[in-house]
Amino acid sequence: MAYRPLKTVFHQHDAKTVDHEHRSRLQLPSTLRFSYPVGEHDLFVVVTRELATKMEQVWRNELALAELWINLPGAARHHYVYSLLIDEIQASNQIENIHSTRHEISEALEAARRNRGPGIARKRFQEMASAYMALFQSDEPVKLPNTLRSVRELYDSLLGDEIGEDDTLDGELFRKSPVSIYDYGSAEPVHRGATDEAEINQRVGTMLLIHDLYDGPELALAFIEHFMLEHTHPFYDGNGRFGRFLLALRLGNLLSTPTALSLSSGIMKEKSAYYAAFINAEHPMNRGEGTFFVESMVQTLLHAQEERLVFLTQKSDELRRLAEVCKAWKNDNPEDLTHYEQQTLFLLGQVHLLGPRSGASWDEIANYQERSKQTVRPALDSLEGRGFIERLSAKPLVVRLAEAGQTLLGLDS
Repeated sequence: MAYRPLKTVFHQHDAKTVDHEHRSRLQLPSTLRFSYPVGEHDLFVVVTRELATKMEQVWRNELALAELWINLPGAARHHYVYSLLIDEIQASNQIENIHSTRHEISEALEAARRNRGPGIARKRFQEMASAYMALFQSDEPVKLPNTLRSVRELYDSLLGDEIGEDDTLDGELFRKSPVSIYDYGSAEPVHRGATDEAEINQRVGTMLLIHDLYDGPELALAFIEHFMLEHTHPFYDGNGRFGRFLLALRLGNLLSTPTALSLSSGIMKEKSAYYAAFINAEHPMNRGEGTFFVESMVQTLLHAQEERLVFLTQKSDELRRLAEVCKAWKNDNPEDLTHYEQQTLFLLGQVHLLGPRSGASWDEIANYQERSKQTVRPALDSLEGRGFIERLSAKPLVVRLAEAGQTLLGLDS
């Protein structure tokens, strides 16, 4: 018999067949069983051949992505991560129907990077931007929460002022009143979270321990961890955004940065499948089986990886051509570019190809060349005077390639 949801088995056969199939699945050597109730049954996942094959493909894709990633110039990597952060935060908001623009998120990231002090007006989404930046652009990586209190602290640091007054948590750490989740236009809830804080504590406590107590594929456990959090729904608001951040944090320890920062964008493109995976896993007739939830999440991850592979392969080719153009200036330099001018153009070329915005700051240009700002300033003035670069802002000074600069670098095609 093909491996199908127990609900489908019931409709194709009868209750007796479902009982037998359920018992058989629980006894399989490849079954992961969790002390976490979903309705009247404990959650379980069968690592089927199809699921194992998809997870193996994830790791094969990772090898290809890792090679592309490590061969990118450092500046290109930095600006691409910045672009991925914008995409990830915007997608995570959009999944919850929270409108945010790339410009808003870029400003929030910039404010977080500058770490503005007290008394300075905070940007919308700045807390979220700070948390995501700490994941992938910090020398001190964010630690996965391992206690109930650390879950709450991470929630506060991520969402901060984004939570409305009506949704302020009223329990010791989490919500203490029940919640129901409705689909648009539906009178019946599609999900009811844990009933009170005591149940939330128990369920989140189980979630925090699954990587220690259960022996199974780390990727499958990461997605089950995500299911447990969303199913518990420990907060009045922000559960989805917090859950996807926690998943990115977990995946960041398992997978490459381009993959870990791809999931929310991937989920947004397959939003219906994402919500359907939760609904199917919670359906009483499926008896707590999370196999197809994990399989759906792995499939979404594969699609996101494949998009990254295509994009990075293309950009790697363009970066190689850019490097060849700049290298050729050693023997043929018709514009009589100085060393600092050449280095500035090479940096701005990388930003042009991989950045979410087309410019680089005076500080970044100086740091890239490991020189003082005063040392590189004449190069900026000269390139601007000859029309190869143009200013995006004066304070702080940010420049980008002008059309003539793009042509000089072969980036105008």
